Amino acid sequence: MMRHQGLRSRLGSGGCLLAVLLCTTACTNEITATLKVDGESFVPTSCRAGQLNNFAGVDLIDDAGQTLRLVQSPTNESNAILLGAKTVEFGACGTFSVERQSSAVNDITNVMGEAKLDCEADGRSVSGTVSFKNCH
Repeated sequence: MMRHQGLRSRLGSGGCLLAVLLCTTACTNEITATLKVDGESFVPTSCRAGQLNNFAGVDLIDDAGQTLRLVQSPTNESNAILLGAKTVEFGACGTFSVERQSSAVNDITNVMGEAKLDCEADGRSVSGTVSFKNCH
């Protein structure tokens, strides 16, 4: 009887480990981008769902902390915003789609989508394409 209980305990622990591994694998940001900001490569290494800041869309962040915010209005118009020392709102300057995924992390629903941008405003520019998944 003791041997059987030990086996169940080991399977239970393995089941928990498997659940943790699946969650961390399924919840990892996936970003593919060929973006340029002011002619220089912008390589987002993380993303956050706009739900975190009360908007529909996504924040794309590079290793230096520079953030490109893509916002989808209730009328499905897109808006690109470069956040930093001087925030630049580019407005609608390309195509952008975002959709909610069925998974969530800390009550923030993951989002996925893509954008093709060609933006200029206030002497700044953003251009290129990006696709993203599992942004929370």
